[in-house]
Amino acid sequence: MLNYKIRLDVRESEKTKRGFLVCLFVSLNGKRKRISLGMHSKPEDWNFNKQLPKKNKPAEILLKRKIILLDEIFVEIVAGSKCTLIDIKNRVLGIEEFVEKNFFSFFDLIIKEKIRAGKFSTAEIYQTAKNQLLLYRQKILFTELDYNLLSGFKIWKLERGNKKNTVHTYLRKIKFVYNEAVRRGVVDDLKPFVGVFSGIAVKSNRTKKRYITKEVVYFLESLNALSSADQRAVHLWLLLFYFGGQSLKDLYFVKNKNISNGRVFFNRVKLDDLGYEFDLKIVSKAQKIIDLYKTPGEYLFGNWRKDEIGYKTFRSGFRRSLLKIQKKYDLEVSPKGGNLTISVARHTFGTLGKFLFIETDLLRELMGHERLDVDTIYKAKFPEALRDKAQKKIIF
Repeated sequence: MLNYKIRLDVRESEKTKRGFLVCLFVSLNGKRKRISLGMHSKPEDWNFNKQLPKKNKPAEILLKRKIILLDEIFVEIVAGSKCTLIDIKNRVLGIEEFVEKNFFSFFDLIIKEKIRAGKFSTAEIYQTAKNQLLLYRQKILFTELDYNLLSGFKIWKLERGNKKNTVHTYLRKIKFVYNEAVRRGVVDDLKPFVGVFSGIAVKSNRTKKRYITKEVVYFLESLNALSSADQRAVHLWLLLFYFGGQSLKDLYFVKNKNISNGRVFFNRVKLDDLGYEFDLKIVSKAQKIIDLYKTPGEYLFGNWRKDEIGYKTFRSGFRRSLLKIQKKYDLEVSPKGGNLTISVARHTFGTLGKFLFIETDLLRELMGHERLDVDTIYKAKFPEALRDKAQKKIIF
């Protein structure tokens, strides 16, 4: 007989920065299976009596629909239909359409999951990779996804002028989708990507990171007669620099609750669940800028529209202002020129830190890089006083 229950899996091993996994626990004829529903919740946001989210209405509705679907499957089994745990998993996760193992259908599922999780930029990257593969082949079954097809796609893109980096990105996203299908039991792993990346491997640190000198940083700090948009761009670029070169998105969405005792707490958006929380001192230069733009309420900078479209619009204006300022004052980016961009703030912090002979692991910690290499993974965090001293040494 079929038994099932959706609940929050609060085992410590399942904890992520977004909380714990919401899972379906199902048993059929003595066999059991735990199925991740691709959703997370923190215990304080979860109703353990109803086993539903407290405030997330879309998630609540989605889970109730899955319960209705499970009830329907139960009735079908009682009526005599044959069903396996894999069948139940596929239907609950919305992948029952993969009877013919259509790779593009599964690709669409992954994109929808990224959107549902609020990862709109990531979803766009996967959509682009899928669109490029569609231009090469309109229909691909999982059984057709082999070395010859993938290598042909690679050569086809290169012959049309695509850079190796671009083709590498497409193939990396395609590989992720395939591996996810393997993990979910949709297909067996036939390892079609072995050798495909040959000739387009991306080497780390193959180009010099672009940065500005301390003198140019001081010049930006001195600017005070700009238009409001341009002045804001300078201030925010400096804040990114003061905070270890954090991403604009992390700063844009930082919340007032992440400010405490003169420190700001970040969890890098780009790293998803692999990220970890780290903190930095709000130095006096940073505090002066924050005071100009901070608002009460949930977000530190609450006057800026807080959704993906609002962020992208803001980011575009920010970039235009930076280029306008660079051109107006003829600001030089080292070592070989280039534009004053958002990423230059990060590279500037890191490069100036290296020039000051700040220990590599300490510098990585200030910049929000979790230390994952074998030699350093067991090291404790550097003391707060030591981190603050290094941060100030780079900034002042």
